[in-house]
Amino acid sequence: MNRIKGTIEIEFPSEEIAKIVYESVLFEHLSVPYRRSKIEFKREGNRIVLQFVAKDNSALRGTLNSYLRWIKVAMDIAEI
Repeated sequence: MNRIKGTIEIEFPSEEIAKIVYESVLFEHLSVPYRRSKIEFKREGNRIVLQFVAKDNSALRGTLNSYLRWIKVAMDIAEI
């Protein structure tokens, strides 16, 4: 079966905001085991990079939805 691979890069206005968001999501990244997908989650300056490999569309959708939701919540909190 073919695996689905890709990269998402999210650019932030500053390194400080990227660091806050990254550190907020890092706990979730380290604590949630995924069996059908793998994510590399890293910060590069003012960007957060998600590199993923998933076994199928459902695994991809579930994994990306989780990460993007966590990032959105962290961004909303950083604005407060």
